[in-house]
Amino acid sequence: MPVPTGTETLDEILDGGLPENRTVLVTGGPGTGKSTLAMQFLQEGLNRGEDCLYISTEQTFDELVDTFDAYPFELDHENLTITSLHATPGQTVDGEGERELILQTLEGGKMLGGDYSAPFESTYITQYLERFAPADRVVLDSVSGLSAIGEDPDVFRRTLLDFIRLLNDEFGATAVFTAEESQPSASQEDVKTVAASDAVQFNTHGVVRLWRENVSGDYHRFLEVVKMRGVDHDTRVHEVSFTETGLRVSPRLRTHPGEFVPSDHMSTGIPGLDQLMGGGIVRGGTLLLEHDGQASPHSILTNLLVRAREDDMAITIVPPVELPPKRLQTIIDERIGDMEELLADDQLFLVDFANIWENTKRNVFKPQEHDTDNPAAVLRTIDDRRGEQPMFTALNVEAQIPVLTDDELRQMRFWEEENLYRPNDTTMYLYNPASLDDELGAFYRNGAWQNLRTWVNEKGLQYIELKKSPSGYMGSTRLVEYVTDEPYMRVQRPPGAGASRVPDEEGNS
Repeated sequence: MPVPTGTETLDEILDGGLPENRTVLVTGGPGTGKSTLAMQFLQEGLNRGEDCLYISTEQTFDELVDTFDAYPFELDHENLTITSLHATPGQTVDGEGERELILQTLEGGKMLGGDYSAPFESTYITQYLERFAPADRVVLDSVSGLSAIGEDPDVFRRTLLDFIRLLNDEFGATAVFTAEESQPSASQEDVKTVAASDAVQFNTHGVVRLWRENVSGDYHRFLEVVKMRGVDHDTRVHEVSFTETGLRVSPRLRTHPGEFVPSDHMSTGIPGLDQLMGGGIVRGGTLLLEHDGQASPHSILTNLLVRAREDDMAITIVPPVELPPKRLQTIIDERIGDMEELLADDQLFLVDFANIWENTKRNVFKPQEHDTDNPAAVLRTIDDRRGEQPMFTALNVEAQIPVLTDDELRQMRFWEEENLYRPNDTTMYLYNPASLDDELGAFYRNGAWQNLRTWVNEKGLQYIELKKSPSGYMGSTRLVEYVTDEPYMRVQRPPGAGASRVPDEEGNS
């Protein structure tokens, strides 16, 4: 069962909350909201009648009261225990008079009583904390205060692991650790650095990162779930603001509220892509698919053609120049239907701007070769021949560039929408932005209802991102892979879509 954090949007990001009986690290610079988020987590537990423990290594109880004075946190709640740990010079029982670091509370209380105290070591800290077991929720604020245990990173890592096991296994608690960020920026040599000590992030079950960033002259705070084992979490960046009740994570919605979201979608035939887009292509709308020339758009195009025929739609296609006639005909024959019959029956229309198809077939049009086949005349002929059928149109912009100027492309786009498109007609444009000037590319992006971008990175992995849409997971980037069975393409499921919790490396869910 996920454990709610007390922040509604963060719970949605985490598909319900933090993993139960696990420890999560919240990291960030000063003033980013780490302690507030941690106390908000405990207050949610108090509201649910749970036993909570706040361990501070930096502030006394009075200082915590001052820190959280602006919020409705119940620091005097009967189910909340607040204690502190502090390393200070002093004498231990067996220290033979020598001064060393001893374990005290921040208020100065000695752990053994009298004039002596325990050494600031893992064993004694653990013994002290055991008196507070059991607890449902625990906050350790912050891990940085334990660094005096030793300079050896391995000793520190083992100590933290012991604390985590103590809290998760013996206390039966879900725990939040806070820590100062180890680097001022999000990455160092392209590797994300997220904790005061690199050891912390590897020991904890998840990492939530907070930071401040200048946006057009104003500083804003941001939150990102860097990792959360076993949780299908949202990987996108969210903004954080301080409110009278604590931290607010936003936006909760990145697309329009329900009354503005079209309810009718045309499936892409690829389940993960449909989920990413909120159901598929908005029927009656326009999709722009941008690719980098390495990530092939052809699987998406082919699956859309399949679904269009399954929906009894006629198809108009301006074929990509990199799909030669024989190859495209093979794809159509194998996945959609006999191409010759589709052309003859006014179910399929090919507009050959590249002038590479034979023009002896019905419904193969060559605007470059015949004056009577100018684009407007061709489209009027197609519109007449399709009858009452709704139309799916797939237009490769690059194939039109040798024939039409930029202004003619713009005019054609407006003319089609005004004179030809019917309410259930659905259109896809595809191109490589590198082949268009910026102004023309912006024209197509601005005019599209939905915008997908797919590319191959330097590691050879293909990704797809939903950049614009009235529905779906705006700004989410998903992995693309190819498989041997239909639809021959798999898109990684968006966060929160489908199965909620997945097993971690240890088989826990």
